[in-house]
Amino acid sequence: MSVIGVSKEIEQIKIVENIIKKTINNKNPFKKILIIPSDHSLLIPLIYSIRNVFNIQSSIHIHFPLKDIPLHYTFQVIFEFLIQQNKFNKIETKYVKKIFLDRYIQNIFIKNNFIIKKLLHNNNSYFISKQLIEKYLMNNYLHVLFIKSLNIKKILKILISFIRKIKNFLYKDITKHYIELQFLYKLELLFFRLKILDRKKIISSFIVNDLFHIYNDFVKMESMEYRNKKSPKLFFTSFTKNFIEKFDITIITSFNENVIPPKKKNYSLIPYDIQKKLRIHDDLMREKYYFSHFIRIYQSSKKIFLIFKNQPDEINSGEMSSFIHQLKIGYKISIKNKNFSCFPNKKKKPIFIEKTKYFINQLNDLRIQGISPSSIILYNKNPILFYSKKILNLKNKESNLCQLKIGEMTHKVLQLIYSPIKGNYITNTYIHHMKKIVKPTIKKILSEQKLEKIKNNRLYYFLIKNYIEHFILWDEQVIQKGNKILIKNVEHKISNIIHIQSKKIHLHGIIDRIDEINGVNRIIDYKIGLSKKKDINISFQQRKDIFTNPIYSNTMQLLIYVYLWFNSHINNQKSISKIEIISPIKYRNNVIIKPIPINFFCEKKTFITYKEYKTNFFPFLSNRINEILNPKIPIIEKIY
Repeated sequence: MSVIGVSKEIEQIKIVENIIKKTINNKNPFKKILIIPSDHSLLIPLIYSIRNVFNIQSSIHIHFPLKDIPLHYTFQVIFEFLIQQNKFNKIETKYVKKIFLDRYIQNIFIKNNFIIKKLLHNNNSYFISKQLIEKYLMNNYLHVLFIKSLNIKKILKILISFIRKIKNFLYKDITKHYIELQFLYKLELLFFRLKILDRKKIISSFIVNDLFHIYNDFVKMESMEYRNKKSPKLFFTSFTKNFIEKFDITIITSFNENVIPPKKKNYSLIPYDIQKKLRIHDDLMREKYYFSHFIRIYQSSKKIFLIFKNQPDEINSGEMSSFIHQLKIGYKISIKNKNFSCFPNKKKKPIFIEKTKYFINQLNDLRIQGISPSSIILYNKNPILFYSKKILNLKNKESNLCQLKIGEMTHKVLQLIYSPIKGNYITNTYIHHMKKIVKPTIKKILSEQKLEKIKNNRLYYFLIKNYIEHFILWDEQVIQKGNKILIKNVEHKISNIIHIQSKKIHLHGIIDRIDEINGVNRIIDYKIGLSKKKDINISFQQRKDIFTNPIYSNTMQLLIYVYLWFNSHINNQKSISKIEIISPIKYRNNVIIKPIPINFFCEKKTFITYKEYKTNFFPFLSNRINEILNPKIPIIEKIY
């Protein structure tokens, strides 16, 4: 099994091309290849690419979501224009541009570019006058879109008429436009049903915005089944489609978290209280369902390639599917990881900074004053920034200052309301007391920060209040289930001297909360940012990466804290400890505070002993600190 990371969507198509090319160039007969586009938006580009590059036809059996059909965006543009026109008396140029620059509208309704040139290119104003529209569109069918005060009956009539005109154009080549024609057929049926409802006076009060919402829900939920048997060797299918064939090569694209398994939908016909009573867990069932399909695909393939996007964007998280980690841990399958780019970058030479005498003196000062987890995280993320801050003592303006400020104040509020019960168990009475003092405590912290005159003050207040209230609610729910929580310390400054190659190094940090739940020690770190993970699994293979790779920063931070805690008292080394991140997560339609447990190794243990830590983690922690302080190892810029 090969796992390939790419930074751009087009690179996934290029990889598929390369895999097929190697198969064709091989002297052996052409092998059976299965391609599974997890994100259906890649299906059409993949089919056209393979057909054009290799002149190979493919067999397709796939459920194609309507929202991924390009023609959908044409109707979206039309709806947006109608809504804007219904809302304002004037016609905005940007909406007219969207209409005229749409590929389908240009090919079908605008035979002459003269209209576009006159209406758009020579018009620099924010609005387009009605006189200009009437002048150039009077004899064009698009003129019907610019009629003001359309009722629901007229809008449906226009939309159905649009569908028919587009259908007539696409009928010229049914084979080429089969998917678009199926989309139009389903859409026409929807608008006919709405027309009947309007005739019965059921939706007569609807406006164009209501139609747009119906349309959006329709394309999001509906799909069309597409079958096309042209090749016995190359197949396209959906991830959850059942098949009995065996394949030589299977390629799965877009193998990202929240794509496989897909992101949880926010609706269910079963009420939540009944789900809870019957122990129905939608997300767990969905994961098991998709994982069973993944194992079936794996077992039916001699060789499998998983391609995922490793760079986050507004749609994609940039994380590979958690199924890959499950295979590594549970099935012990050998996996090859690769990164690919079809865009040859000009090789930028990284900056090298040798450790001079001054540099080494500053590192010695850092060693004596203390190295914190944040210093190691900074070095892992950006060695040059580490050099600027820790060696040259330069201050740079933080880009996420607002988030840092909110995080800092949230920690202070939690410290103030939890400190009074240090050494005691959390009770329902104290929970009730904390709820009462949340608002005045936040106001006190805000006043100390001198933020009264800043316009963001109210925003800070409500964000902090929301986090604190959810945090207290989480504690309340835990103790109501019969659990006992003993608060040992909050915002606890902790330090220890470690010896690396005969050098004494001061390691220090601040643990957000140390408590004991049902007799088990727990080290907790607060995070105010929304987390996409429900738990963190640490495998044996990841141990070194945790202390060097910045993507594991949160885990590394907690692992350093638990080491400091173990060494703070001899009795701590005789007990076990859990480590958890407390973070907001999305649950159904809400954001709630939940613990993100850190599980250790194949057994997925939720706790660790001092002996296990010394064996499995301390060597990698000491190696990383040694690399930072070693005078012979230069600072090398990271080029992403």
